[in-house]
Amino acid sequence: MKILLVEDNPDDLFFAQEELQRLGHFVAGVENGVKALELYERERHDVVITDIFMPGMDGFALTREVQRLAAPHWQPVLFLSGHRADDLQVKALQVGADGYIVKPVSAAMLEARLKVIQRLLTMQRQVEEHAFQLEKYYAAEEEEKRIAEHLIQRLVNADKLGDAAIRYWIAAAALFSGDLIAAARTPGSVLHVLLADGTGHGLAASINVLPIIAPFYRMTEKGFGIDAIVREMNTKVRQFLPEGRFVAATVAAIDFREGYVRVWNGGNPEPFMLSAGGHAEHVFALRHLPLGVLEEAEFETTAETHAFGADTQLILYSDGVIEAENHAGEMFGFDRLAGALVNAPPQDRLESAVGAVSRHMAEHEARDDISIMLVNCRRESAAEPSSLGQSAAAVSNPGNWRFSLRLGAAEVRKLDVVPLLLELANQFDGARDRSGELFVILSELFNNALDHGLLRLDSRQKLDPEGMERYLDERQARLALLGEGEVELEIEQFELGGGNWLRIVCRDSGTGFDHAAIMQGVPEVSELPFGRGLALVRSMSASFEFNEIGNAVTVILALTQGLDHENSAI
Repeated sequence: MKILLVEDNPDDLFFAQEELQRLGHFVAGVENGVKALELYERERHDVVITDIFMPGMDGFALTREVQRLAAPHWQPVLFLSGHRADDLQVKALQVGADGYIVKPVSAAMLEARLKVIQRLLTMQRQVEEHAFQLEKYYAAEEEEKRIAEHLIQRLVNADKLGDAAIRYWIAAAALFSGDLIAAARTPGSVLHVLLADGTGHGLAASINVLPIIAPFYRMTEKGFGIDAIVREMNTKVRQFLPEGRFVAATVAAIDFREGYVRVWNGGNPEPFMLSAGGHAEHVFALRHLPLGVLEEAEFETTAETHAFGADTQLILYSDGVIEAENHAGEMFGFDRLAGALVNAPPQDRLESAVGAVSRHMAEHEARDDISIMLVNCRRESAAEPSSLGQSAAAVSNPGNWRFSLRLGAAEVRKLDVVPLLLELANQFDGARDRSGELFVILSELFNNALDHGLLRLDSRQKLDPEGMERYLDERQARLALLGEGEVELEIEQFELGGGNWLRIVCRDSGTGFDHAAIMQGVPEVSELPFGRGLALVRSMSASFEFNEIGNAVTVILALTQGLDHENSAI
């Protein structure tokens, strides 16, 4: 060890220095405290051995200064003195000394003391090295967490959670939440919501849900239905996550114009609908396995449909809500959640549920992430065209193009047709500027051809209070059994009369329907539970025309400002 020896008696300094060097230490000897302090500031010795009474600076003052310079590290100091007085020994310990040796001291005793100090110094340096490494690891982990948190926030698109129809609460059991809430609108203004719960909690669980974020937003933006979305999410979970990792997820589509909710639930507690008066309108009991469990061939995308009334709320929640425990280990449970929601007015239900969970847990630490989402389901009349997309803009030389797609029964059963066509049309400038309107037109024309041309459904079923649900259930059943029939969609962009136009044609192989009866009386048709979609398409179009039997319809959409159905060119 490096030892600083301070002794004002030259003979004692010489003999002590010789003995310490014989023991294998490197010794620097000085005769007073002032020189000792100057030397210590430069070299920082392992051990300081000092006499008490010296000219200029005594051992007590030297010890105080040495300990001040060494802080916060431990600096061993031994007093070596010929004075035996207890008060001096006590004072030496009080100013920071680690031992007091009375002269004359045997070499064996001094060596034993120094070996103890050497062991302690070795331990201290190991602790300091470990602390330094831990600090490095901590700083690196904090940086990784900061990056991960930034990435997750960007991927989640938190700005889209500002949709006026939704309210939500997430409480993480750790720094990162394995629960995810997301929301987005299709081009036709159908609201898609997602509540996902990754395996475990913390950063690992948060990473588990990352593969499903992009498919949810990307496919919703393109107008895909939730059946196609959950299938793609299941594929991504199996593709990216290790074996044994899965994601419980609930995906819902709320069609405010048609007035119904479709829910696919994989592994989460059962969502339910709550009326404004607190009555449980419907429980979505159909429950699939979580995402990532089943291979594609076994995966089931069947969703459950419910038509909602006025001012209804859809309630989604993770199992962390009902499994939240108090200090006695008692779970919060569904009954407490339902009570908190039912006994509060609709606008206060989220706060009521959050308060009930928080009071139940008190100061008890959550074992799992907690999330609740409330979606206000209120029927809307057909939106004005301007709210569905951009208004007609000046299109500079968009060119003339045309494409068509003919689908047989097998393709109609399994393909989400409209997003595919919209994706292709969006490659062209003029059509891309009107993608909102184009999505609505394609959706309504295709669904009309499918429902009435191929499936032969009767819209009058929707007039009954429970008619919408029966209609959608019948639609799903007939579609699954569809064995023949064709639907053809054609889109053409052309220039005429100084303007740019889109022609959309939809034909089906059915026998047609009495379109005049359905379309007669617009705008009164918008008050009925059917015909609203075609009425909306008609209001958006420069021209809207069925063929005689009703199995083909042609729509002209203006791409240039100032062109409408009064234009003589159309």
